[in-house]
Amino acid sequence: MILGELGLIEQMMPCDVSTQWNSTYDMLQFAMDYQNAIIKITAEKEMKLQIYKMDKTKWEIAGQLSKVLKVCFVHAC
Repeated sequence: MILGELGLIEQMMPCDVSTQWNSTYDMLQFAMDYQNAIIKITAEKEMKLQIYKMDKTKWEIAGQLSKVLKVCFVHAC
């Protein structure tokens, strides 16, 4: 299993919910933490998930957005 090979635990990816302002941050943070697994899973032809594959630029943008949203998330209290 891919997750075990990468030392990650199996869990559901958070969804982006329009009525919860921090859900985008939660989803992006999960994606960044599980980036290597997501890359491997979307590369496997048998799973037919190639349309969701992200290139290096998109991963960089996701990382930058996660950092911006983290600042808002921390200071929201």
